[in-house]
Amino acid sequence: MNLRPQQARIVNEYAGGKLAVLAVPGSGKTHTLAALAARLLARGMVGPDAEVLVVTFTNSAVENIRARIRLALRDLGLSDGGFRVFTLHSLANAIVRERPDLAGVTSDYRIDDELSNSRTMTEAARWFMQQERDYWRSFLPSDLTPQQRCRLESAWSDDTVRLGAEVTKLAKHRRLTPAAVRALIAAREAQSQEQGAAPFLRIGAAIYERYDQMLRAGGRLDFDDLIWAAIRALHNDDDFRRRLGRRWPFILEDEAQDSTPLQEEILALLSREHGNWVRVGDPNQAIMTTFTASDARFFRAFKERPDVRAMPLTVSGRSAPEIIALANRLVDWATHAHPDPDVRRAALSADGIIQPTPPGDLQPNPPTGRIRLQSFDDEDAEAQKVAQSAVRFVLDALDRTCAILSPTHYFGQRIVRALEEIQTRYPQRKLYQDQLRNPQPVRDVARVLAQAVRFCSQPTNMNALVDLRAAMIEAGVGPTGDARDHRVKALLRSARPERLLFPLSDAAPALPVGLALREDEAREVYALAALTARWLRASVLPVDQLILAIAQQLFTRENDLAIAHSLALSLRRDTAFPPDASLADVARELDEIAGNRQRYFSGSLIEAGFQPVGGQITVTTMHKAKGLEWDRVYLTCVDEVEFPHDASGEYRGRAWCLAGCDPALEARLQLEALADGAASRADAELVRQARIEYVAERLRLLYVGVTRARTDLFISYSRRRMERDHRVALAVREVLRQAG
Repeated sequence: MNLRPQQARIVNEYAGGKLAVLAVPGSGKTHTLAALAARLLARGMVGPDAEVLVVTFTNSAVENIRARIRLALRDLGLSDGGFRVFTLHSLANAIVRERPDLAGVTSDYRIDDELSNSRTMTEAARWFMQQERDYWRSFLPSDLTPQQRCRLESAWSDDTVRLGAEVTKLAKHRRLTPAAVRALIAAREAQSQEQGAAPFLRIGAAIYERYDQMLRAGGRLDFDDLIWAAIRALHNDDDFRRRLGRRWPFILEDEAQDSTPLQEEILALLSREHGNWVRVGDPNQAIMTTFTASDARFFRAFKERPDVRAMPLTVSGRSAPEIIALANRLVDWATHAHPDPDVRRAALSADGIIQPTPPGDLQPNPPTGRIRLQSFDDEDAEAQKVAQSAVRFVLDALDRTCAILSPTHYFGQRIVRALEEIQTRYPQRKLYQDQLRNPQPVRDVARVLAQAVRFCSQPTNMNALVDLRAAMIEAGVGPTGDARDHRVKALLRSARPERLLFPLSDAAPALPVGLALREDEAREVYALAALTARWLRASVLPVDQLILAIAQQLFTRENDLAIAHSLALSLRRDTAFPPDASLADVARELDEIAGNRQRYFSGSLIEAGFQPVGGQITVTTMHKAKGLEWDRVYLTCVDEVEFPHDASGEYRGRAWCLAGCDPALEARLQLEALADGAASRADAELVRQARIEYVAERLRLLYVGVTRARTDLFISYSRRRMERDHRVALAVREVLRQAG
């Protein structure tokens, strides 16, 4: 394998022990991990009954790393095998499946996906709001008009759901049951002699308890329960834990900056005896703390341990020198010149300075780049002008990629509306992809499944079979031919469905008599009929099993199968109530996801298997863009509200309906303090710490946005938003001023 010097040093020098690899954007960490796994196998360091264990963040990354390891093994003249690639959740599931008795679960446990989790959490929060209506309303101002009260209650309702999710997530990652959280709150009240202290935490704890009851009533585990159960199994039997440690004598962990307490513990337990644990990550790209229990502090603390060796992976060929310089100035300013010393310590790491590739590198940096800052009168002007500029770019450069990234869905939707208007002038050319809600791979899978289920609901309708064929061709799956072949469509429409799908040897033919069929036409028609007949036989199964049966016969990529599995789990819950939900109802639900009208939960585009397409604009959020790159990137709404620098200032993280509080962050910090046995802190101190964390994460989000660009980076903001005047974010002002 072709390796840069830093990559080669990691691959050739590592022979065991704990290793932290600090990898900047575009430095080839996946390539390095794959090479390291292959090299460990080539050296004979893994026995015949053991495997190198690779743990990564997403299902699409599992596919990618697995393919790269196989390629590396082939280059070394070795056979495929000797390694296993898991997501953390699939690893936990494998452990629990092996010994459910040790994990404390039944052998027929069910796992909820993120969409089902979100719905259950929303139901639990609504239950609390109904049970404690007067108390819940007491957090809002009393002197409101009916219209104002309606608006504020809607906003407070959304914040209550987020509050419940935050407390639940943290409690599970600290392995605190609802009863344990209640006990911590009661102990604090007894100590401080202050009844009703930490009100936001009390609300979150009540929602957590209700959420837990709902899961248990359905015999379900969420992803955090699954990891908790795996840890319980490892703690309950040292022999079982040691046996797994011998099975996986080397553990390679990707995306370690997004590590959670549960993730750290499960991998620490597996590596306790052998101590061979490699963690690769970039603390400067830790942008998931708002949505998960992850925190870059865990990876940083691991790197500083005396028994851990740290090695850099800082050479990157992704971006032009101008963009690399901007990213490095942002790191330098945040760590040395930010006006708040607490932010300087929390936001970015000075270890993450990007180095361009040396001469002769096989993946050199683009030779030149361009950075432009643009301001607009208001949001309408920003959306229109940015959309127009991006369209001009893709019309002139069919092979180049382009993205418009927004910090919020709200402004991203304004961009999409502007692009929709421009699209009408170019009916023959698809100008953009709306990736704000559901990434394209999710929509493709949902679209095919919707048509398959719809056909199962009306098998005598041959038009439904024609539509299914078209969806399969568009997605590139199944025994299908050319969508433009109108003869095949005509053949399907003229067929007798019962004879085509369930032929009998002595029955009349399914297709019109005397018709001259080409061999390829007959092969396609009968293969499609045989496939759909199997689905019809399976349509008596519960909906999730039907979806999985269809998916197993249609999809080959692991990421598509993972998406189908997640959709099946969600649909099982959706169709449990009402009990008379039909297959047509299921098809409509899938259509909602395929049409981007209902959200499928996915933290990033790369998690769903998305890759940019040349000549098309990708519209998505900065969070979802992580892990991807485009030739030209537009960063929008880069002002002091979206990217604040002052913990006492105004920013989006504050709940405007609650006089600037951030209930979820404050409750999380209160629970962290109680779980750690820390002294009770004043609310003002907790509020300040919560805001410092938010400011720091937004700086990391800005860094992620900047490092998505290969050659062109356009940064924009509106001088007037939300009926107020705004300035560009201080970080951008300062780093561009330094650039002259």
